[in-house]
Amino acid sequence: MNITNNSCSACSWIALASSLAILISEEFDDKEIDILASFFSALGDNLGIISASK
Repeated sequence: MNITNNSCSACSWIALASSLAILISEEFDDKEIDILASFFSALGDNLGIISASK
């Protein structure tokens, strides 16, 4: 999947992430939000490692 050649600007990515965070926070309790935050941080870290190793 190539996301570098699309029409979505950096501001759009930030707005999307913020909107998703707000929606998620409204549906889950604090402990679940903490778990999801840790999961997505780990996912991002692993994607960075995979990308760097290519």
